[in-house]
This record gives sequence, structure tokens and C-alpha cells, in this order.
Amino acid sequence: MNIRLVAGLFVLALSTTAGCGDDEGEGGNGGSGGAGGIGVTGSGTGGSGATSTGSNGGAEPTGTGGAEPTGTGGAEPTGTGGAEPTGTGGAEPTGTGGAEPTGGTGGAEPTGGTGGAEPTGGTGGSGGASSHVYGAACTSDATCPEDYCIMETDWGWPSGSCSGLCDPAVGACSEDGVCVDFGEGLGLCVVACSRSDECRDGYTCSDVVGGITACVPACTENAQCPELGMCDTLDGRCVLGETQCTDGVDNEGDDLVDCEDDDCDATCGPLVDAACAGAAPVATTTVEGDTSRGTGLFEGSCGGSGPEQVHLFTPPAGQSGTLLVALQSESNHGLYARAACADGFSELDCQDENAATGSEPEEEEIEIVVSRGQTVPIFVDAHTQDDAGPYTLEFLFFPAVCGDGTIDLPEECDDGNTTGGDGCSAACALELDAVCGDALVAVLGDNEGDTATGTSLFEGSCIGPRRPEKIHTFTPPSDGTLLLTLSSETDLGMYVRTSCVDSGSQVACMDEVGDSAEEELDVDVDGGVPLFIFVDTYLPTDAGPYTLNLAFTPAR
Repeated sequence: MNIRLVAGLFVLALSTTAGCGDDEGEGGNGGSGGAGGIGVTGSGTGGSGATSTGSNGGAEPTGTGGAEPTGTGGAEPTGTGGAEPTGTGGAEPTGTGGAEPTGGTGGAEPTGGTGGAEPTGGTGGSGGASSHVYGAACTSDATCPEDYCIMETDWGWPSGSCSGLCDPAVGACSEDGVCVDFGEGLGLCVVACSRSDECRDGYTCSDVVGGITACVPACTENAQCPELGMCDTLDGRCVLGETQCTDGVDNEGDDLVDCEDDDCDATCGPLVDAACAGAAPVATTTVEGDTSRGTGLFEGSCGGSGPEQVHLFTPPAGQSGTLLVALQSESNHGLYARAACADGFSELDCQDENAATGSEPEEEEIEIVVSRGQTVPIFVDAHTQDDAGPYTLEFLFFPAVCGDGTIDLPEECDDGNTTGGDGCSAACALELDAVCGDALVAVLGDNEGDTATGTSLFEGSCIGPRRPEKIHTFTPPSDGTLLLTLSSETDLGMYVRTSCVDSGSQVACMDEVGDSAEEELDVDVDGGVPLFIFVDTYLPTDAGPYTLNLAFTPAR
């Protein structure tokens, strides 16, 4: 049940059942009123009669000096014959200058007569504002009437919110508050509401317990969080964020500085894009630079929280190969490369292991593979702000020559020619579909082969890459078990796939014994589903002839 409703009903019950006056008699003038009470007070002469008047000194409410609510001889709640509730001709709550809870001349709710107040008469004291100001902005307990502030720095409530302590088990707050359990026995009075427009900026009216609604945090912008600086729009609370995004400092202590922190995305995004767009292309093998004239927007995985400069390397037209970049500087710098300038997760290499000693300059090197037409951003980044300064970069590019029989990255293959359709294209890219199309059809019984005449394009989970292999294909006539036995004079292994080109389709792999020994493999198979059987070489020197025997047992 709504706590405020319960409290209201309780007060109403007190005011209507505390006593009954004489409704028939005509009241005389009451005596002098008692001392002014708390709540609504005032002094003034009651208005003309409405509810029947009592006799001299009638029952509650009674004459001068009577209990709640009093005036001169009136019934409940009247002054001299006054209506409910009146001062000098006043309505609810009226009297000259009267208001709830006020003093001054005139009646107030629910009093009339000379100086009537709840629950006492007499000349009332001066009135004041409500003693509860739940929900007001605050920065400390001392700024709140009930000496408790739900502070932004402790709880994340935007600009803080004045509150008061309450017992969560009882749930009693003043009529404008709701007792909310904040955990570990701490109950706090939160300002009650029925609509969100009754709440302060940065708050919304929401169900807090059992259908009772109160104003709770719902910040939407950083300006609503003056102390912590950052609004977490997911839960509406303020958090400590990286609000200074170009100062080279980790403002919130999460080991993420400036633009590497997601908090700075909105600020840094345009700056990062501009820095990447303005990066200078590498036109010579030697480049001079100075990080003190750079930006402070990037950082590599190996460090570099100071300013940096970005250089863009593109290999000669039509070439792929390996790029070696060497850095020299008189201070401490990091060197790293990315596949995409603005994407820190695309880092290719990062080095920051050394520092200048005074007699010897710092030296760092990275080595990366660059594909044809690819532009690679190279970052020189000062380790700290104090390390910013001049540096020298040397660029050495080693092109991969397709057709020389040597696989140099980024070549996928190199079969010694530049002819396509043989499993290795004229650009030294794999043509796996063509190779799989030439797979030898295996039969039950012995199948002869020689890995020395095969390709070196595939790899099994139990056999290393870039070793010569031969491929057989077999389609089981029905469900059953296929026994494969491999015999050779060298160290060979075998593996089975359901898809020739997809390594993820491997169902079994065997390479447990060495030279001149048989390898055996049992595979449960489905009828009519083709299998691809790879006979592969353990070491390049092991390439040679073999016998692959297939035996099939149908399922029962």
C-alpha cells in the first residue's frame, strides 16, 4: 500500500475521532488560547457561522484554549460559528496572510478563532517552509534539511539528491517521500512523484517498490553530472569518465588514456579521422620527423601515450612483400603499424623495448607483410609527453617474386611458374577448387600414390603446413565404417575431410608412427557422402611413394 496514503489516513483518523462537540448548544466566548504549536499557525478572528455553534465551553473542538482545532467557541473545525476551516472569513487554508504552514493574522488548516492552530490555540509563531525537501540538488549532507545527501560522487545520482534516513522494514517517510532500500539495511527517503515532469532534470518518475513511484536517476547528457563528469545513459547514473580526451592523462584510472578510451569516442572520432586523412605518404627510404609536432590521439599495444606522427606506406605498383621499418631517436619512442589507421584492433606489429642511453640512440624495428595495393599506416609514438622529439625512419621493402619456387609472404603458394589452373595462380594465390577437382578416386583395396608429385597447399591438425600431399576421394556405398591403412617407407600421415577446401570439415587425423610403419584410421561414414582423404608428409624430406588401403564394413 502507498506509504503516503497510509500516513494521510492515519492523520485524518486522528482529526475526526479525538472528541465530539455539542452540536446543539450555542457557544460562549472561549478563554485565551494555549501556546502556539508546530505546523500551521496564526492569530485572527473567526468568520461567521456555518456548522452549528456550540455552547459556552462545548466539547471538541471547544472554546478559547480548546484542543484540535480551536477558535472562539466553534464546532469542528470552526471559529466563532466558522465554517471548515476558516480564519476571518477565510477559505481553506485562509485568513489574513494565512497559508499552510504559516503564521500571521488569520486562520489556517484547519483552524479559526483567535490564534487557532493544530493542535493548539493561542497566538501562533511565524510560519516557515516545509521541513522536507527531498530530491533537491546537493553536494554534501550538510546542505540537506534532514542531513543526508545521495551524492553524485558516491551513488551516481545526477547533481546529488537530498534525502532522509528511514527504516526499509517500516518504510516511513514524510508525505512527499518514499522509503527505498539501498542495501545493507540503509533506507533513504526519495521524492515521491506521479509523473516524470514532477522530477528534476536528469531524473524520471519510475516504480521503485510495489507500484510506488519516485524520482530516480535518468541522466541523458554529461552536463547533468558536474562532479563525475560522465553520464552512463544505459542506467541513467553519473560515472567517472575520461572527460579530458587530449591531455595525455588517464583521468578515471582504467589504464585507458584519452582517445583509446571509449568515453572519448565522440570527441576523438573526428580528430582521429582528420589525423589519418592528413598523414604523409612515404616517398623516400629515409624519413625525418618530430613527434613534438604531432597529435596525441593514438596508442599502440606496446605503449606510446605521448604525441605521435603517422606515415603511410604503399608498396611499389603491382608488388607484394615484406616491409622492414627501423626507428632511431634520442629519446623513448614506440613504433607500430596497423592495417587500418583509426582501428586499434587492426595492429600488425608494435615495438617499444628500448630507450636512448645518452651515448646510444634508441632503436626499434618492426616487420610486416604488405599486399599488393595495400596502404599501411606506420606510427611513431612518444612513450610519454616528455619523450616527444625528433626521430629517423628507414624503410626497406622486400618484394615477393611469384614463380621463383619460394613462398614469400604474402604468397599463398609458389609452384615455380606463373601458370594458373594448377592449384597456384599466376599471382601465387591458392586455387584449391582446381586441385580438389583433380583428386584421385580411391577404390576399396590398395591405392598407390606419391606425395612428391603432389601439392603443398593443405594442412591437417596432426601434420604441419607446406608439406607435399596427395588427395583421394571416396564415396561410401552405405552407412558403415571405413578402415584406412597407410604404408610407406618414410614418415607420412593422413587426414579425412567431408569438404576438400574446408579445414573445419576434418573428421579424423593420424600421424603417430615414424618411418616404415603403418598408420591406421577408423572412420564412421554416411552412405553417399563423399570423403576427401589427404596423404601428407611429415617433413619435406619424407615425400615419397605410399600405399593406401581402404576396407569398408557396412552398418548392421
